[in-house]
Amino acid sequence: MSGQNILLTTVCRPFSGHGEGDSVGAELFHAQVTREQGIFSYRQVIRCWGLDYIAENIEAPSVVLHYPSEREFIRELKNHSYDYIGINFVVATFHKLKRMTKLTRSHAPGARIILGGYGTVLSDEELSPYCDLICREEGIGYMRRLLKEDTAKPIMHPYAPVESPRIYSYPLKTKVAHITGGLGCPNGCDFCCTSHFFKRRYIPFVKSGQELYQLMLHMDKQAERAGDELSGFILIDEDFFLHEKRAREFLQCVREGGKPLSIMGFGSVRGLSKFTPDEIAEMGFDILWTAFEGTESNFSKLKGKSLSELYSSLKSRGVALLSSMIIGFPYQDRTKVMKEFRMITELGPSLWQVLIYFAFPGTPLHRQMLEENRYLPEYRDDPDYRTFDGFAMHFRHPHFTAAELKEMQRELYRKNFEILGPSLMRVVRVWFEGYRNLRNSSNPLLSGRAERMKEYVRSAIPALYPAKFLGPNKNRRDDARKLLRDISQETGKISMKEQLFSLATIPLAVWTWLTSILNIAQQPKLLRIEHPATPVHRSESKSVKLKSISPVTLSGSSCPLCSCAVESETAE
Repeated sequence: MSGQNILLTTVCRPFSGHGEGDSVGAELFHAQVTREQGIFSYRQVIRCWGLDYIAENIEAPSVVLHYPSEREFIRELKNHSYDYIGINFVVATFHKLKRMTKLTRSHAPGARIILGGYGTVLSDEELSPYCDLICREEGIGYMRRLLKEDTAKPIMHPYAPVESPRIYSYPLKTKVAHITGGLGCPNGCDFCCTSHFFKRRYIPFVKSGQELYQLMLHMDKQAERAGDELSGFILIDEDFFLHEKRAREFLQCVREGGKPLSIMGFGSVRGLSKFTPDEIAEMGFDILWTAFEGTESNFSKLKGKSLSELYSSLKSRGVALLSSMIIGFPYQDRTKVMKEFRMITELGPSLWQVLIYFAFPGTPLHRQMLEENRYLPEYRDDPDYRTFDGFAMHFRHPHFTAAELKEMQRELYRKNFEILGPSLMRVVRVWFEGYRNLRNSSNPLLSGRAERMKEYVRSAIPALYPAKFLGPNKNRRDDARKLLRDISQETGKISMKEQLFSLATIPLAVWTWLTSILNIAQQPKLLRIEHPATPVHRSESKSVKLKSISPVTLSGSSCPLCSCAVESETAE
């Protein structure tokens, strides 16, 4: 419908300051994965890419705001006229949503407010005072129906890259493109809002391996047109390898194309067990997020190859693993938690997170806790939603108080760092092993992967240097020295230029520590994007303009989804 102008926005920054939730922010790594690693933590702002998908797939002129300040949000409302304002939020940012609604009513009283995201699992009674409409489904189809547009049109995958992770405050020149393979998850773990938000249905965005491969090639061309250098792709799909036919078709396309790819993806033990380590490496997966959870959690996704076999074989091919652990299962006491922690430490994942077994609204676990009257009164009767983030326990546990479990979580993050060292060093070590094991392979994709791993390792030499002096303890500092010696012996002497860059990382590391202590430059900046190229608005504004890309044929329409404990996740 012509004449309808749309604003889609995340909640306002700042994040993680006074009065904010413990882990919710625009940075998945720093908030959850490399937490407690100080100057060695990965820093990467993740776009709320679901909003980009919606904007790219409606005809109405639209603007997307990623992480505005309140002042920037007010300026947008004053300078432009909107018929609908869609706000993405999670339960832990409900307080921010309330404030933004107040600002919207004040500065854009004629606009209708639409709420979307995982925060919409809250009741109508709680949400209705702050909106006109609630979207509790995939967002593209919802917005097309609302705007009386064609719901049968194929879905367009936007080129919406993010900057590569910063190390020691140093911005890399490369970017990472993301592609949504599908949303939802059929595994149905009782705590998982990703699975139960879509009622355990998997909705494919990309139906075939051929389609996925062509889409990656197309994103590469989009990056070239935009003047961007892509370092790889993030493939958003909760359990990519579970859909074996599509994955094998993708593998065949990569083999026929002959070009080694670089992908970060997600896969369960059950899904990964369907493929050999060589096949996974051939596909191009450099980092895989997989679940450890707990030894007695009994989730079906954990059935397959033994963890020791799976981890060692993948790491030997240069596949770095991001492993998740959960504490607070009813069977766990401190002895069992520490035993499981030792198990996962021995597996040696490059990246790691530990979350508290959390009864998120809308999940079977939440219903169970309410039915069994196990919810703590303070969260049942007057909940502080800022703590609904995987870093707090809200129900009675047979062995822990909520405070004890929270302290144990922090303790485990620290111990993981002290025992295994900085994640950046662990990732480089895995890639180095991949290079050594694959460099003489007769498989051209694997030998090509080895050369790419070698390039990764050489480029990471300066990043390893501070670990020699500033690692968490003497053993980890010795590990860094040994890794640098091994790299030099296997790939060639470290050049004078590399040594100079390495020395420069020391003041950068100190600067990173100082900015963290003083809370300088810790927040994301506004990213404002207009769709289509010539939007309707009242005054000129500086923005990024994204071109349309070729449509990809899909049945229905969907909206992308990420993990449940970060602000950057959904746009329903």
